[in-house]
Amino acid sequence: MDAKEPDAQAAHEFTLTAVLPALAGANMIYGVGMLDSGMTWDYAQAVMQNEMVRMIVKAVEGLPISDELMALDVIESVGPGGEYITHPHTYENMKQQSQVDLFDRNTREAWETAGSKNIVDASYEKALDILKNHTPEPLSDSHRAALNDIFQEAEERNRH
Repeated sequence: MDAKEPDAQAAHEFTLTAVLPALAGANMIYGVGMLDSGMTWDYAQAVMQNEMVRMIVKAVEGLPISDELMALDVIESVGPGGEYITHPHTYENMKQQSQVDLFDRNTREAWETAGSKNIVDASYEKALDILKNHTPEPLSDSHRAALNDIFQEAEERNRH
């Protein structure tokens, strides 16, 4: 990313450099948190891009298809010219497609009432909260043993 701060340019650059490889089948998205051609790393940028990555992964996974989700019975009961927005099936299933923490999907009035916080400010707040309060889950004994094996193997190679 060439952007110098976590802004619209940074979001656009990240989206292009992340979504296209993801759609092509890449299984790793590179550069989360980076700005200024990789010369700068930013906490808010990393938090925002983490949310973007979740959205990209969800999009690449595609839409699940099942009899329940296709809701043919709902289509039949609503009929031609009917509306689905207020149907209980729609309400129960709509939120499964995209869950966000930082992107604001409230009305302008609700956003203003909540303090009119932009995504960059919300991202810095979330990053600070993570730094202050997150406790990583300890590695399992099997993972710790596997890492130790890797370290020992690397040390043995370096001795020779």
